[in-house]
Amino acid sequence: MSIQRLYPGDIFLRMEDGIERVAVLGGGGLLAKELHKVDSDIKLFTKEEVDITKPKTFNKLDLYDTIIHTAALIDNTKVLGNEEDFVTTNIIGTANIVNYCLYMGKRLIYISTDYVYEGYGNHTENDSVHPYNLYAWSKLGGECSVRFVPNHVIIRTSFGTTEFPYESGFDNLFTSKDYVDVIAPLIMDVVNDHKFRGVINVGTDRKSIYEYAIKRNPDVKKSSLGESIDFSLNTTKLQRLNEKKKQGGTDSQTPSTTEKNKEKS
Repeated sequence: MSIQRLYPGDIFLRMEDGIERVAVLGGGGLLAKELHKVDSDIKLFTKEEVDITKPKTFNKLDLYDTIIHTAALIDNTKVLGNEEDFVTTNIIGTANIVNYCLYMGKRLIYISTDYVYEGYGNHTENDSVHPYNLYAWSKLGGECSVRFVPNHVIIRTSFGTTEFPYESGFDNLFTSKDYVDVIAPLIMDVVNDHKFRGVINVGTDRKSIYEYAIKRNPDVKKSSLGESIDFSLNTTKLQRLNEKKKQGGTDSQTPSTTEKNKEKS
């Protein structure tokens, strides 16, 4: 164990025992809770415990090697009139975590959004970005700072609750979005590959929102946008990562999500 200081009066501890410890920010949110269902060894931190806008709370993360950053304001219908809150949380708050990870040598996993893409479909990680709305701009702002962390992963994804809550779904809005209990294990597979760094799309097959909806709510009705939009993701990189895992090419010290689940059953 070593001791470091970031600000006068702050004491940060660094564990050096070789055991991987994972912390999740935004621990009260939908995704964080689902990630914990996938791997109960990870530690969730709610906003009350670790607030990304308050660096003085970050010392609670000292004993963790990997930080999964899910904390964000996400309701894009509430951006207008609350722009300062979105900037403070999604951009400045993320930059705060980046500075902490840089100083402490942490690995940072950042949950971004597929809405950073232009909406032409089959987007690869190397495609140009042009966020669809201000919420997506705030997430892209977070991405910019995350890239400063040498050991970083940016996950571009989209997910919903375990049920489709609306009466209708668009038949011309296409996506790789899926239900959170489908997406969470895919995210943990990326987290458990310690060799991977950079940007990766996480999603499932291309589908319309209507097709996504009727998977779990067959009574949903069709509706349409004025024009077709396609945020579907090319997930070749994710598929290759999973193929490598099947062939034993990932970090042998870290069991896959599937292996962990088998051990607990």
